[in-house]
This record gives sequence, structure tokens and C-alpha cells, in this order.
Amino acid sequence: MKEDAPGGMVEFRRSLTLSFFFKFFLWVSQEVDVKTSLTETVPSSYLSALQPSRRPYFMGSQDYEIIKHGTAVGSPEVHSSAALQVTGEAEYVDDMPMPPNGLHAALIMSRKPHARIVSIDDSGAKSSPGFEGIFYAKDIPGDNCIGPVFTDEELFASELVTCVGQVIGVVVADTHENAKLAARRVHVEYEELPPVLSIEDATNLKVSILAQRSNSRKKERCRLEAGAFLLGTTEQFSVDHGSWNEVHMVSSTQAPQKHQKYVSHVLGLPMSKVVCKTKRIGGGFGGKETRSAFIAAAAAVPSFLFKPACKTHLRPRCRHDDNWTTSQLSWKV
Repeated sequence: MKEDAPGGMVEFRRSLTLSFFFKFFLWVSQEVDVKTSLTETVPSSYLSALQPSRRPYFMGSQDYEIIKHGTAVGSPEVHSSAALQVTGEAEYVDDMPMPPNGLHAALIMSRKPHARIVSIDDSGAKSSPGFEGIFYAKDIPGDNCIGPVFTDEELFASELVTCVGQVIGVVVADTHENAKLAARRVHVEYEELPPVLSIEDATNLKVSILAQRSNSRKKERCRLEAGAFLLGTTEQFSVDHGSWNEVHMVSSTQAPQKHQKYVSHVLGLPMSKVVCKTKRIGGGFGGKETRSAFIAAAAAVPSFLFKPACKTHLRPRCRHDDNWTTSQLSWKV
């Protein structure tokens, strides 16, 4: 199992697999050679793996002091969807069936922290099984620049990449596995530039980290205080993820309006032509607000250009891709 295997927890899964195999080995050894006791060749502490494990059922109760004040305050109220969630019947976005003729998308991501894109060879992707299409910045029908407040971020990097995991394009195929395979077969040639990993690096290389922005409505005098504050790389992982269907999205987002805004912007459509539906997000911690919106926009491009023959479902949320694309903290320029 590779370190970047989908699903994460590679070390635990390896250990669990070896444990099951060892238990199976002990059982086979016992069945094949019944005349020889395993205690002669195997430490007795290992033989507990052959014993069936039965755990008693546990029951619990919780008492509430119910105080009525004419409202629900002070009363133990059951969450409206609690029964569905604890029984596993609650439907999340990824539980919804793919629409007919639906396609899957995978992101083409930068593997350099700071580099200029020299050329892109996608011949290997186009010859991959199930390949349907590939899209870059030049294929976007609207504006390639996005952002929650300032549109200073490219949806698909056109000339320069500024962090590992920056999205360069998107591949669509008949299955998610084929889409990921095609994305891996895209070869990008880079002209590597010095990585800017700290304020000190930016100062030495005379690189402006913040874009120059003007605000004519508000001018204030500021005083800068000398000092230093260091914060290590952090990333909060959330669960579940979204899908995109023409200009109708079903997304597990904390900010449907942001998804609507990004998609309408890159497609060159008015916001009234884009509908985003959100029913249940499953958890977010803010990670499904602005940083998840570009995923909907990336899936929107092939889906819109393929209309009405197919629809696209984007599933990038294995933990490896999640950390690369959404945080932009590791290898940040």
C-alpha cells in the first residue's frame, strides 16, 4: 500500500491487514497440523488471537432535569435528524446516485512550490481508458480569476504555480479511478523558481507577498509594530464533499452563495442562472466555506462545456488531495 493511498491512515491499515493475516495463519496452522501443539512453536501470548471475541451489549441512560419556562429552553429536545444520523439513514451528497451519463473529474495539481509552466504534455491522459476530456485555463468560458473578496486567485494556473497542489486543470473520465489515472499521466514541464517559504525569504528575494490593493473609500494611518509570530502548518479535515450537475449544484458547503458566485464567475453566467442546494454537510470547521468553492468551479467547467450530453461529479476528497489543494499552507509562496 502506497503512502498516498486513497482513504489515508496507511500505517493503521497496514497494521490491521498484517494482524488479520497473522490470525488467519495461526488458524490454518492449527487446522493443518492438529497433532502438533502450537504452544511448542508459537508464544502463548499470540494464541489469544484464535479465541473468539464476544462483547456484551452495553446500555446507558441519561436523566434530565426538565424545567418548563414556556419555551424549549431547559428542555431536552431531540435533534430533528438525530434518528436518521445514528441509524445511518441520513443521506449525504456522496450517497446520492450519479445521474445518467455522469462523468467523474480529477484535478491536475502542481508538484512544484514555485515554478513557471513551460509546457504541458497530456497525450498520455488522452490515451487513458475511459478518457472524455481535459480542460485548462484557456478553456474557461468566463473569468479564470476567483476569490471570496478579491479575485486574485486563478482557478487553473495559466503560467505560474505558487504552491504544491495548485490546480492546473481538470480531467473527466467515465469512472473516478480512470479520471485519477489520466490526471497522473499529464506531464508538466516546469522552470523552477526559488521557493518563498517565509517572510525572510520574501524580503531577501524582494517578492511582494500581498497584492497591491487600493480602497479609495477608506484611508487610515497605520503604525507598524516590530515583532515576530510563527505558526506551523495546520489543516482541519472535514467529512463529505460535493458534486456538480450542469448549473445545478448539490454541495455540502457552509457557504452556498460562495459556490454560486464562483461558478457563475468562471462560466460567465449571471448568478440567477446558478442554483446551489445544500441539505447536510456532515462537518466543516470553516473548511467548506471559501476554500471548497473552487472545487465546484473546477467541476463546473467540463460539465458546462459538455452540456447537455453529460454531467460531472468531482470527488477529490481523499485526504492527500484535500491537504494539497485546500490548505495552500505547505510550500506556500
